[in-house]
Amino acid sequence: MVFSVPDVSDERPKLLVSIHDVSPLTHDNVRLAVELVHAAGIPTSALTILVIPFHEQRVSLADDAPLCEFLSELAAAGATLVAHGYSHRMVGSPRAPWQWFTARVFARDQGELAVCDEAEAARRLDAADEIFSRVNLPLTGFVPPAWLLSRPAAAAVARRKFAFIEGFGGIRIDGRKRPLARRLIGWGSLSWFDALVTAAYAWLVARRRPADTRVAIHPPDLRHARTRRSLERTLRRLVDRLEPVSYSAYLAGLDGGG
Repeated sequence: MVFSVPDVSDERPKLLVSIHDVSPLTHDNVRLAVELVHAAGIPTSALTILVIPFHEQRVSLADDAPLCEFLSELAAAGATLVAHGYSHRMVGSPRAPWQWFTARVFARDQGELAVCDEAEAARRLDAADEIFSRVNLPLTGFVPPAWLLSRPAAAAVARRKFAFIEGFGGIRIDGRKRPLARRLIGWGSLSWFDALVTAAYAWLVARRRPADTRVAIHPPDLRHARTRRSLERTLRRLVDRLEPVSYSAYLAGLDGGG
């Protein structure tokens, strides 16, 4: 007797796993992050990789041939590669209180385009394009550092015609805001308190009723044992309840109706 197993892939909530801040400065931990994701049962084709072309303006992506080769291999295996700013380091000075809070407290001065004017944002995007064109990577969308864009910077990014632009609260395709997984799990590893609080938050979210969920992995997370254990346990629990997909596959499902 042959038992038919119904295809329920469209019915399961989605798990979107992204590895942020990929650059020559984080190369070794990026490889560890990919290994960790694979160990949790998530295939390369369900990964989204956020690439910084000139991290901290210290080392160009074009000067790290092994990393570029590794990224090309990931892309060939189905991973979605995404542009992630230019240097990642914030430019400009926050003025309003809410800008100060998001830039200094939430983004820790890493929201490169959070308070950036349009001309400077355009200059940085041009510089990023020049590096990306040299390494010939198949980049699709754009995710600003810390998911933050000032209005002027957003105008500069919109002119680039990226396949999608992700902000903290949603995603834009062809200028239209589209739904995106509302749940977001990330870790902090600047102090023991950051690690403890974010690990507790991940534990709680992973045990909620299944729903579309984004998991953001930053390479420094892997340097801390507590955070790494939390990340491993969270991924294993989520992958049992959700269907891992890349951003590209997720957005194709939105456009295709499922």
